[in-house]
Amino acid sequence: MKHLKLLLLLFAASGFSQEVELKWAEKIKTKHEVTILGGKDGHYYTRHRNGDKELICRIYDKDLKLVNEKPLQINVDAKKKLYSGAYFLGDKIVHFITENIRKEDKDYLYGAITDLNLKADPNTYVLDEADDNSISFGLRSISPDSTKILVFNESKSRKKDPSLLNFKVYNATLTEAILDRSVSLPIKASKFSREAIEVDNFGNVYVLAKIYKEKEDKAKGQSEYSYKIFVFSKNDQKEFDFDFPDRDIESIGILPGENNTLVCTGFLKILNKGLFGSGKKRLISDELFSAVIDCKSLSLKTSNKLELEGLYPEKPRKTEDYVPYKVKDIFYDKDGGSVVVAEQYKLVVTTSYSPNGGTHTTYTYYYCDIACIHINAKSEVVSVSKMPKYQRNAGNPSILSTYYKGNTYVIYEDLEKNADAETDKETKRSSKGLFTSSSKNALFLLTIKPNGEMKKDVIYSYKESKIRPRVLTSVVAAKNEIILNADDQIGVLRFTN
Repeated sequence: MKHLKLLLLLFAASGFSQEVELKWAEKIKTKHEVTILGGKDGHYYTRHRNGDKELICRIYDKDLKLVNEKPLQINVDAKKKLYSGAYFLGDKIVHFITENIRKEDKDYLYGAITDLNLKADPNTYVLDEADDNSISFGLRSISPDSTKILVFNESKSRKKDPSLLNFKVYNATLTEAILDRSVSLPIKASKFSREAIEVDNFGNVYVLAKIYKEKEDKAKGQSEYSYKIFVFSKNDQKEFDFDFPDRDIESIGILPGENNTLVCTGFLKILNKGLFGSGKKRLISDELFSAVIDCKSLSLKTSNKLELEGLYPEKPRKTEDYVPYKVKDIFYDKDGGSVVVAEQYKLVVTTSYSPNGGTHTTYTYYYCDIACIHINAKSEVVSVSKMPKYQRNAGNPSILSTYYKGNTYVIYEDLEKNADAETDKETKRSSKGLFTSSSKNALFLLTIKPNGEMKKDVIYSYKESKIRPRVLTSVVAAKNEIILNADDQIGVLRFTN
């Protein structure tokens, strides 16, 4: 099957009416996987290695016909260089390359630029350098308006000296570091972890940290840990605390938005108290907290805790009933409200010991129900929607979502038998095992309307085609377009409602 085109008209008595178009490009000859760079102005960009192990970039048009193909020209004199991804920055593509020079004991991060026709800029920029024992070297983030790039690393501490977080924020041409700082996070506790780091449209840097409280700081009715957001700007430094009475923060995330606000949100569960805790209720994360920071004034605009109903069965019994929710995406409404897409995710680590002293560790991943929460401009919950699914150690797990014209779209893989399943009891288990086959699965589309009404459709059955898109390596190219990655082939799922 060289070319597959599906045009789907999906209708329902409930009033859903939409058109979904799926197209596939021809296969790419490569012994390696194809990486999607992204989409811009109706064109789609990929990277792969050819038979000579050259890095090849491709351009496809809106009909997924090949427009151009060029070897990626990188002006870096290095025998061992590692390509680590790309960002679209205005009318340019910035390609990131890392290199380790043993003689210097140093790592280097380079930025090579091509235009949208893959023509290389003769200049290559050194964006960062650090000792090769630094942590998280080469990691980066981009602002919501794609005008600022953050690169960072962390210098290991010696003995009791604090670690240094080193970050630089570059402008759109990579010619100026508009923010260049080395800071040690002002945390008194001896144990903490950095959870996330982001940059906004103004070039401010946000660091989310989980802090384990010292013995003297632990209070009755408080969790053993809290979270802080540290904000670093050119001339200022601020911090925001997140700690809730009688609650544990089960999951948390930060996301700068196009509207120059940063949202910090996550799920809470009842604090475990005493030997028997608070019963099974303490295992359930059914409260959402949401805080909004104004990126221009660096002040807290709103902070709310919201109770959610319908995320769990009325009487949870099975292990999978207690899988916690984690925020996957946050979308903004024009009227000031927001939409939160969450998924149940949990990792269970089990270690067994043999009589001869050996150990065996098993990792079990649970990806379960999808939730969608609509919140209005007054920070009130408008609707809570849940679609059951069950993926235990699934070969192609999790979800990808986008928001277009008031509707939220979520794609995922599941057993085709679950096409009509609307409750936990009706849902068949989709798992990776010895006797499972991908041909039993299908690519699903979940559509959630502004009022919370949900509809589930099969985009196509895997019995019809051998093409298997990987959800975790697929990319949202535009609000109404998702580029699907099938290892040696790409497709575009387009919403035209």
